[in-house]
Amino acid sequence: MSPGRARTISLITRVRRENPLPEGAIPVAVGIAVNGVALVGFLAIASRRLTAADYSALVVLMALLFGLGNGIMQPLEQELARAVSSRRAHGIGPGPVIRRAVVLGVIFAAAVCALVAVGQFFVQRDSINGWLVVALVVGLLGFCAGHLTRGVLSSHHRFGAYAVFFGADGISRMALAAVFGAVGVAAVGVYGMVFAATPFIGVVIALARQRGLLADGPEAPWAELTKALGWLLLGTVSLSLLLQSGTIAVDWLASPSQSEAAGVFMNGLQTARIPLFLFQAVLAALLPKLSRLATTRDYAAFIVALRRLVIAILLVGAVATLVAAAIGPYFIEIAFESDYQLGARDLALLSASFVLIMATICIDQALIALSAHPRMALGWFIALITFIVVTSLGSDLFLRVELGLLAASLAGLVWMSVNLIERLRHHGSVQPLDLSEAVAELPIQQ
Repeated sequence: MSPGRARTISLITRVRRENPLPEGAIPVAVGIAVNGVALVGFLAIASRRLTAADYSALVVLMALLFGLGNGIMQPLEQELARAVSSRRAHGIGPGPVIRRAVVLGVIFAAAVCALVAVGQFFVQRDSINGWLVVALVVGLLGFCAGHLTRGVLSSHHRFGAYAVFFGADGISRMALAAVFGAVGVAAVGVYGMVFAATPFIGVVIALARQRGLLADGPEAPWAELTKALGWLLLGTVSLSLLLQSGTIAVDWLASPSQSEAAGVFMNGLQTARIPLFLFQAVLAALLPKLSRLATTRDYAAFIVALRRLVIAILLVGAVATLVAAAIGPYFIEIAFESDYQLGARDLALLSASFVLIMATICIDQALIALSAHPRMALGWFIALITFIVVTSLGSDLFLRVELGLLAASLAGLVWMSVNLIERLRHHGSVQPLDLSEAVAELPIQQ
């Protein structure tokens, strides 16, 4: 072996040994980043082929799927990841608990689809009708399959396959949109079905050649999956709806002459929350570290680690807010070929809101590490209610929604911070987590 090759191998070995991130964090980061970039690509293609009104209808469908799909199915992924990780740590086959989770997932998906069907009779909206309703139902089933797959893969530490799911989902979505766009398809239902169906493609590709996921074991009681499900549902549904509430609110409040408003807002929203995609993997690495510090009752180090991360997010976020205000409108014009876009003030307010939400998510993860799920859930519920109240005031369509998001993020940050301080004073029970359970906690957009 040449001296140069030996030095290279030595350097790689040292980097791996000294890498502070948990195993699997880098593949997870890559998968999420690819999915986020591909989502922007999908929107850029759709915005060029669809009319402004149809594009707005498409993004409302996406917001509903992200809000309902992630909100309803993510708690199941969280509980599945915990249950399977616990069984594997004790040498018990996870097959029975996975099968229980599939049954629950089907029940959840069927219940939400039934609500969608019933809701069509009571809420007549031009945004979601025809094939977009079908896409909403297909998408809810796809999100169910995706979250169950993610929970199983992460709990088996198959982080490469976990990342493949995100990459395959995002790339196939953008590729199919590119094909339809290239042949001149301009039907909003087609792009809606593409968005809804690609999670199934991600599931098939991620599970290909995966073995040993359903090892048999003792029968799983329902309580093994449902102990914290109620609080998790409240917290994740509230957070998911808050992340998507801006687009939905704009569509709901827009006048008939503002049929393109939801699409305009979504373009700005995607631009403003680009840092959120990059932040997901950092958060996945944070939660296991906080959990270990809490388990060993090293609360001084726990507070220092959390404080440093929150301060770093706020500082970087301040820069991101200035950048969004300065170049965001030009990015939207180039990426989405839109002559009508949000201005610098709008993008600054949206970026500031999502920076505060990122900081709040850090504190929410600290509460989870301290087994304070109810306080976390109530915090996001209060934030969602704050958004609804503030947005109901005012008359400027975009500004009232942007101020609603900003007020909601501040309310969530204050609630989480106060409750974290109180929880640390009492040093309550701690539930240790690893990366497999941490990634299930993330409010990832598929």
